Amino acid sequence: MDEGRSRKAADLGGGGVRGITRAAARSNGTSSSAARRLGGRSDRAKREAPHPPQFGSSALADAALATLEKLNRGVLLLDASGAVQFMNGPARAMLNRGHGLSIRKQRLAFAGAAEEAALEACLERATGSLLLRVAGPNHAHRPYSVLVSPLKLADEPAGFAVFIHEPLGKQRPVPTQVLRGLYGLTVAEARLVNALYVGQSLQLAAGTGGISHNTAKSTLKRVFEKCAVASQAELLQLLSLGPRTV
Repeated sequence: MDEGRSRKAADLGGGGVRGITRAAARSNGTSSSAARRLGGRSDRAKREAPHPPQFGSSALADAALATLEKLNRGVLLLDASGAVQFMNGPARAMLNRGHGLSIRKQRLAFAGAAEEAALEACLERATGSLLLRVAGPNHAHRPYSVLVSPLKLADEPAGFAVFIHEPLGKQRPVPTQVLRGLYGLTVAEARLVNALYVGQSLQLAAGTGGISHNTAKSTLKRVFEKCAVASQAELLQLLSLGPRTV
């Protein structure tokens, strides 16, 4: 992925994303000089900051946005007024499908009136998170889970982060080398995991992999042990939160 082109296409509001990214940068700690470039910090925060990476403010903002592109969840950054300043690739894909979510006049919009009212109330009070289940235009589409979480800088509202979890069946497979590196899975285990992750049943995944249903059950049990999960639902949740490499 060309991060520069992707970031340019995603940044809907110009410089506003810098302010949101600065808030995240401050919360993670930077050097005194970097902090001054980002807008200043308290003396205590400067003393407690760890040794920073060698990023200037512009490079740090670019790196932060590139990191959001690695997530399997859709992420949007809104400014304090609720205008969309950034969205990552997964978020753009979800919004392009039109399943109950869209962008209207640079603002995140819901198809349902109740969800719209709940979002507006959350933006107005600027405190506390909002979790919504967003149904699509037909019953065949499983609802999105949308979390709106306020961002603060020095106890003042600094915008909002929106996280969108996509229903099973639309995820892209996790690269085999990532599954092997993170969890120590074999190629066969990784193949089975990815079949489940993209929405196949265990029986269908077994057929796709050319193994019996009982063998698939045994393989999945080993995967549970390696990934430290107790169920298929926990496994899929773990994968949905994990990093992408492309």
